[in-house]
Amino acid sequence: MMKKGLTILFFLWVGVWLSGCAAMETPKQVPYKVMPGGIVVWEDEIEFKIPPPGWKLLRVESGENDINFGFMRSDPGGFPSVTTFAYDEEPFGCSAASFEGREREFFKRFLFNAILQFQILERKKVQVVGGEGLQVDVEGKDPVKGEKVRARVVFGKRGDRIIGFYITQWRTMDGVYDLSAFEVFDRFWGSFKFLKKSFYQTLVENP
Repeated sequence: MMKKGLTILFFLWVGVWLSGCAAMETPKQVPYKVMPGGIVVWEDEIEFKIPPPGWKLLRVESGENDINFGFMRSDPGGFPSVTTFAYDEEPFGCSAASFEGREREFFKRFLFNAILQFQILERKKVQVVGGEGLQVDVEGKDPVKGEKVRARVVFGKRGDRIIGFYITQWRTMDGVYDLSAFEVFDRFWGSFKFLKKSFYQTLVENP
């Protein structure tokens, strides 16, 4: 959902939450394998810790071979109470020179379908997939619609290219945020491992 404007394809997530291991048998081919210990291997390329029960798997498809995916849940309260987090191989922007430059480009388009007034709550350096990264927490408000959103964006690098992770939590203007969801998100990106080189890394090494 990442608010509006994204095309979402939901996959059947049957039995994952009930077993920390075992191969799942579903009538459709799925892009993941569930391993012992609650570890998910996505398309034999990425490994991460599975979120707790209640989170639905989603995938955003904008073209062939995309591996953008994430999780969402409906929260208590009226519309638009929902939380979504995702991994993005190519976050908005084109700057690869610095995380700060990419941050400026990213927030020009982030949640662009909603008219929001963003306020930066925190910005700090973090370790992402074994390297340096940047975490930015923001809150946006739409006084016309009476909605607000709290978001965390984490930038890291895969090779020379900047990757992103982000979570959005929407509430009515008087709604209360559930910060425990941000802890789930932090465990998600904090457990990320790349099992092989990306297409772009291979292309650079073998032009």
